[in-house]
Formats: sequence, C-alpha cells, structure tokens
Amino acid sequence: MNKKYTLVFLLASLAINTVFSQELISGLVTSNEGTPIPGVNIVIKNTTRGTQTDFDGNYYLEASAGDVLVFSYIGFQTQEVTIIEGKATYDITLADDVSELDEVVVIGYGTQKKEVLTSSVSQIGGEELAEESVLNATQALQGKASGVQIIASDAPGQASTVVIRGLGTVQGGRDPLYVVDGVLTDNINNINTADIKSINVLKDAASLAIYGNRGANGVVIVTTKDGKPGKMQVNFNSYTGLRNILSRVKMANAAQFVIYSNEAALRDLLNDNDPSNDDDFSDFIPTNQQFNTNWLDVITQTGTIRDYYLSLSGGSEKINAFFSAGFNDEQGILLNNDFNRLTLRSNVDYQISEKLDFSHKFGVQLASGSPQSFGLFTSAYKQSPIIPARLEDGTFGSSIEINNVANPLIDASNEFKREKNKFFKVQGAFKLDYKLLDNLTYTSRFSIETEYGRFYSFRNRLGRFLADNPSNTESSFEGGVENPARTRLTVTHTNTYRWFIDNYFTYDKTFFEKHDINLTLGITAEENQNELLSATRNNVPLDTNLNFNLNTGDEDDTQSNTGAISVKDRLYSYLARLNYDYDGKYLFGASFRRDGSSRFQEGSRFGNFYALSAGWVLTKEEFFKSEIFDILKLRASFGQLGNQNVPFNVLTATTGSGGFYAFGPNQDLQQGITITGTVEEDLSWEVTEETNVGLEYAMLDNRLTGEIDFYKRVNTNAILQIELPDVIGFDPFNSAVGEVENRGIEFSIEWSDKIGKDFSYFIGGNFTYNENEITKVTNPFFDEQIGGFIDNGQYTKKIAVGRPLGSFFLYEVEGINEDGELVYKDNNNNGIVDEGDRRFYDSYLPKFYGSLNLGLNYKNFDFSTNLFGSFGNSVYNGKKAQRFGNENIELATFNNRFTSGRPSNTTPRAFNDVPLSSNYYLESGDFIRVNNITIGYTLPENAIKFLEKARIYASARNPFIWKRFSGFTPELPGAPLGLAGIELNAYPTLRSFYIGLNTSF
Repeated sequence: MNKKYTLVFLLASLAINTVFSQELISGLVTSNEGTPIPGVNIVIKNTTRGTQTDFDGNYYLEASAGDVLVFSYIGFQTQEVTIIEGKATYDITLADDVSELDEVVVIGYGTQKKEVLTSSVSQIGGEELAEESVLNATQALQGKASGVQIIASDAPGQASTVVIRGLGTVQGGRDPLYVVDGVLTDNINNINTADIKSINVLKDAASLAIYGNRGANGVVIVTTKDGKPGKMQVNFNSYTGLRNILSRVKMANAAQFVIYSNEAALRDLLNDNDPSNDDDFSDFIPTNQQFNTNWLDVITQTGTIRDYYLSLSGGSEKINAFFSAGFNDEQGILLNNDFNRLTLRSNVDYQISEKLDFSHKFGVQLASGSPQSFGLFTSAYKQSPIIPARLEDGTFGSSIEINNVANPLIDASNEFKREKNKFFKVQGAFKLDYKLLDNLTYTSRFSIETEYGRFYSFRNRLGRFLADNPSNTESSFEGGVENPARTRLTVTHTNTYRWFIDNYFTYDKTFFEKHDINLTLGITAEENQNELLSATRNNVPLDTNLNFNLNTGDEDDTQSNTGAISVKDRLYSYLARLNYDYDGKYLFGASFRRDGSSRFQEGSRFGNFYALSAGWVLTKEEFFKSEIFDILKLRASFGQLGNQNVPFNVLTATTGSGGFYAFGPNQDLQQGITITGTVEEDLSWEVTEETNVGLEYAMLDNRLTGEIDFYKRVNTNAILQIELPDVIGFDPFNSAVGEVENRGIEFSIEWSDKIGKDFSYFIGGNFTYNENEITKVTNPFFDEQIGGFIDNGQYTKKIAVGRPLGSFFLYEVEGINEDGELVYKDNNNNGIVDEGDRRFYDSYLPKFYGSLNLGLNYKNFDFSTNLFGSFGNSVYNGKKAQRFGNENIELATFNNRFTSGRPSNTTPRAFNDVPLSSNYYLESGDFIRVNNITIGYTLPENAIKFLEKARIYASARNPFIWKRFSGFTPELPGAPLGLAGIELNAYPTLRSFYIGLNTSF
C-alpha cells in the first residue's frame, strides 16, 4: 500500500477511536450558598474546547477519562476536576474568591486594588453593618472605622452625626459628602442598611481630592447590592424589639423637694436686706403633699420597633437584577412620637453587547413621623414632683404658683397640638460603560435626587392657654395676647431637586508585564434647586379630621403665606487621576480637580484641588524576606481639599424709627435708610491641606492585619466673624481669616483564625487620637464669638486662638465657703467676679475614641459583640444649670447639699438663684459602652424543606454603659457654638433588645 494512504488510514482510525472513547459529561455548578451560577467557563485544560453553564447552572461537555476540566468565573476561585472513567456526572461548588473581593475598594469614580492603594480608605462590608439592628447605617458605622467619630442619636427617624478626622470649620458645613451609587447627597437616611453591599470611607487628601470642594469633611461612598447570576434568590429578614432609657437620672421625691425648696426660701429670706420682709414665709411650701409625681415616667413609655425586609436577586449571562422592599415602624419612648419608613430599591445591570454595559439603580423612600420636642425631657427633669400630672377631673396639674416650668404632659399628650411630617425621596442613577478599546472604557452617568417634605403643625392656642393655669379664662386670653387666634395651622411644603452628569474615560493597561497604569479623565456637572412654600391659617376648626386643611381657617390680615425658590446652584468640574505601580512594588498616585461654583462671585468661582501620593511594598523587595510579614506597605500623601458649604454675608439696609433720621444743622427729620454692615465680596470656599503617612501590614499567614496612619489636616482659611470698632458702626461679618488644625493618629488591628473545622473567630479594634486647635487668625478684628447659650442668660463657649473648637469658657469655682455658697475665683484679681474671671476648659470634642470587636462561630452558632469608648472631652450639664427657682433637683444634689449640721465641700446649700455658668456644671464626657451583643443560630440544611437557609438571633444594643457624666447621655450632637456637648433638650441614649429572623428561599 502506498505509504501516503497508509498514514491517512492510521490517522483516521485514531480519530475515530478517540471520538468513540469520549463520554458526555454533565453536571450542576453552584455557589457556596447552593445558588446555580450561569455563564461559568468550563474548558478542557491545555485545549480550546469548552462550554458554559446555562441559566440554571447546568453544563454538558464531551470529554475523555484523564481530561482535566477547569471551572472559572469572576468572583469565584478557579477549580479543576479530573475525569474518571465510568463517571459522567460532576456537580461542582465554586468557593467565593475572598482574597480578590477583599483587595478591591471603591474610590471616587472607580475602584482600585487594596494592595496598590496609596490613600487612606476604610472599607466596611454590608454583612458587618447588617449585624446590628439599626434603622440608619451611620449608627452601625460607630466603632467600625478608625478616624470616624459617630455621635449616635436614638430619636425616631433621626440620623447620627458623622465627623471624619476632626472638625475643621465653625461656620461652614461640617457633614461629610455621601455618594450612593454615584449620586452625591447630604445623608443616607433613605438607604436601608440591608441593601448596602459596602461602605468606603475616604479620609485623606489622596482619596478625597477627586471630589474637589466637596471633600474637606470626608466622603462616605455607599455601594448597594447587585443581582447575582443564577436562579431567583429570595431573602426575607425581620426583627422586633423593645427600647427604654439606658441611663436614668434619679430625682428628688416630693418630701425631699419640699425640704430643699424651703431651705432655699429660708436662704433667700436671710439674705434679703429689706427688714420689712423678715417675717414673710409665703414662699415656703407645706410639708404634707398629696402627690409624688415621677415626671419622666409620665411622659415616656417603652418604645417598640418592627422591621421587615424582602429582597429578590437573580440573573443570567446578560441581565442581573436586584429588588428589595423594607418597612420599619418605630414607636418612640416619648408619648406620641413615632416614625415609619418604606424603602424600595431596584438595581438592574444589562450586558447589551461585549463592549456595552448599561445599568440603572433606583431607591425610593416614603416616610412619615409625629415629632415631639426633646425639651420635654428637660421639663420633666425640672418640674416639681408635688405637682400632679392630672387632677381627678381630668384637667392638667399646674405649677404656676411654684415655678415657671410647664406641665410636660400637656405637650406630650398632643391634646392641644398635632404635628405630622411626611417625606418622599427618589434617588436614581443611569450608567453606561462602553469599551472603546480593550483597555479604554468610556463611562457616562446621569443621576437625580429629589425630595419632597410636607410639614403640618396645628395648635389649639386657647386650649393650651387654659390648661397652663387654672385661673386663665377665655376673656383673659383674648385680652392678653397680641394675636387672639384660638387655633393656628401652619403647612409647609419643601422640594429639593438635584441632577448630576458624569462623563469620564478610564484607561487601564499593563506594559511589559510590570508597569501598571490606571488613568481617569472626566467632566462632571450638577445643579441644585430648593423650593419652599408655607402658609398659616388662624381659627381652624378643632375637628381632628380638618386640622390639616388650610381652607377651613379665617382669611384675614393675621394669616401669612410665604414662598421661596432658591437660585439654582451649579457646579462644573474637570477631574483627572493617575495611578501607577511597578510590579506592585513601587506605587504612585496623583489627582486633580478644577471646580467652578455659581455660589460665589465672579473672580472667586474657580478653585483647583490636587493630591500626590506614593507607596512602597517592602515585602516585594528581595532584601526584605520575612517569615512574619505577608504584606508590609508604606504610603504617604499630600493634597488640598475644599468646603463650599460656607455661610455668606448678607448686606442689609436699616431704617430709623419710622424711617426718619435727624439730619442737617437743625437736625430736621428726613426719610432715609442706612447701611449698618460691610461684606467681603470675594468670600469663597474653605481650603484644607492635609498630609498623611501610613503603614499597612499583614502577618502570620494573613491572620493578623492592620493599618497605622499619622495625619495633619489644616483648614487654612476658616471662615470666622470679624467685628470692626464700634465707631465704624458696622455689624459683624464673615471673613476667611482663621486656621484650624487637626492632627492625629489612627490605628486598626484584627486577628482572625480557625481552630478545627467547626470553630472560627476574630478579634479586632481601632483607636483614634485627634487634637483640634484654632492655630491662627490673620485679622486683628477677629470677633471671639460666644455660644452654648442655655436659655437663662448664660453662655458657656467661646472661640479663641490656641483653643479647640467648642471649648467651654466658664467661671471657675474655687470651693464652698462656710455659708455653703459657691466661691468663684477672681482670676483677673480686680476684687469682683466679672466676665474677666472666665477661663477656658476642655472642648466637647474627644481626644481619643475607639472600639473593640469580637466574633465567634461554632458549627451553627454565631456570636458577636462590639464595645465603643470615647475619652478626653467635657460635657456641660445644662439642664442642671438652668435654674430659676423651685425646679426639682437630682437626688445626689439633695443628699450631698451643704446644711448647717452637715457641711459639704462638694455641693452648695439649697438655692434658687440663676447660677453662673461655671465648671461646677462641667463634667467628664468619658464613657465605654457595649454597642451590640448578638447570638444567632442557623438551622441545619433541609431542616425546613422550602428554606435554603434560616437563622434566628437575639440582639441587645447599648445594653451597658460605664460613664462619668451624671446626666442621661454624654453623646450630645450639635453645632460647635450651639448645644454640642451640652445636655439641654437632648434625647437620651436607649437600651434596645431584639429578636430576629434571616431566611433565604
């Protein structure tokens, strides 16, 4: 036979034998949760032959014994399986590629691998946030990230205050910028915590400069969940709980109050220099009192909270979708104080082609609440226990003969007022990614945010007037007030509308295997508009069904209507960022943003903000070989940030009495106006410069990880008030003349390990030290503003160079004299106690804060706890200091007071005077609190047939606190010159207990 034909015959025979020796292999590919994964790539190793899983995760492929199948999919670990002769079915479970997910962090306008990141970014996963049963995600952030101070609030529907790396401004906005799926917003009150995939907190200039004049107070980037490929995944979560006050203040009872008040009256009598009053005992209170009212119990109740959450997730190779709905209902501890919220979310990703991806993410919030004044807590604290809440005939008890404190039940009961707030908020983003080249992507995103607020306030003014004092009558009401309207209704509508457009290019390329470049160039624009419409009607009928109807009131000269549309704020920006690394060893980053804002005058509208950063991964050096360190990275950065939320000067024209002025040689009256102020026309954004040096490490097979950062942040043109000499006649005005500095250290560490196959654990913590100071003022006419007013003619704070913002400025108590009176130190040695004797004390801003976190997992049981502490600040007991006469006193004040038979060097004798604002009422703000304790149990698989997973848990939030402050809570939010750090009209911290259920279908 011809040799050529013989070779052909042998090759054909081999091919036929090979074909017939192959078998049809099939199977199902799922995730760890048992969810089928469509689109998994399955390739026979060292060949080009392969297939993909279908929508239900199934696959079919012809292969021979000994072939190795390689299963790969983004986000999962690649797995290899060798075909065994006679076995045709191979079901595969792909494990999550945890290392890959952990390496990627979300930054402004993109993502970056953690290992080559040269900036300071804290990332908190959604699962970690969801461990705590909270309505607002900012509460769950407390203690989760170093450098991030959370001043929590437990009031229904109220968000916590977030301060990142200290306070840099007095007059300007102090809140960070929030970015939700690319939408820039002022808060995340509308985001359901269960919808969050991750939160990334940008803290240093290298990460923040890309946000320009919005980044000075830090940026919190929230990424919500996406749909996962595979069959429909249904999750249902629910919890319910009870809430009450964590730390109550023990008050004097009726007998003790009478004793104290009579001692105070006797003191007043003995100190009265008028001899005609020597026998006047009218101010003494009889000792036999009928009532002993606990006012805090009267106005409060056990709060309740219910939460329900449903999500659906699924997808295919081309479309992934996520939908969720959540409902939360809370009854506050104050009577008639409630809040409820419905959230809806729809996130869908489309792969239109190999080059074009499109997505839309929408979130909707509908919320309503019945607010109450937090001043009720102060009234309950001050009101006398001998006053009944109600008399036998149902009327309210009155203290008009004893003190000027209103009966707090009058307002808490809502019998003479009704208030309702309603909110509707829509937040959405449309995003398009088009791959122009293999390494070049164009991104265009259009985002909107609109929020509608409706505020209704009804007042039965006559009813309230009659309830205050039994001697009041209708005729005295009509003759004793300026406006005799018996009822009044005010309805206010607000609308905030914003749109954003982002267009940017991302170039990501590796050259010569070791040079990685990531470049971002883009343009952004946004526009904000606020609308306000408010109307008031008098003598609206008392019928509760008509209370919120404006058409039912009188149309007369006493009604009012107001409306306003703000000038549209526009911001146009150009941005650029370059990240470069050589072999993952030498790292460099640079970013630039040029902002133009319509808020400012011509010539002052544009600002340039930039940052430079570098890093060095020592563990990739040949000379640094260590069996201890897995990763050791040094990084440093410097840059400029901006804050455009600053106050503006307003120039007003003032008329004289009746619009007339004395003018000319004869001082004849002439009509006219005068300007009483001046303005700084080129007032613009505050600029912050920041330097950061950091160290990241991973040790002992990545079981021990952590970061250390040293930073210095200086606001070089903080806006403060200037007051020219009185002879000029101008009012104080704002000017960029200050320098505020924050310098500090951040430290975080975590150890995680596994013992055997059933037990795993982690323990970690973070610590922050921050010093705040006004370091310089460049204008000699700087007005050292005072603040912290406590509504009794006294102030408590002052701004000055060399002091932290919010520093207390008080009289100094030297001690108690032989008569039991407070003795104030004469610091200026002029022989009297006057304003010159005040001195500075600590600020309300803590110098240290941190947390300790612990988690355990044993078989199907899980346990987690979190402790948070704050130290190095002072708080002022404003409710205790706000005395006028015959208010109730704390039990400790009664027990420790100075008496003739029992002198005291800590507590003065009984008194009714308005006290000076002094360090006597200043207390330590140090505290340690257990934020959360959770114990859970996951049912075994198939315990309930129709459930893939079911977990039940019990949780306690804020169950314990150790504090030095004698009041309700040392966490007291507010403005630096407002009530921040002052307990007056403040909401207490609550202790909460929950039981909950997490299920997957």
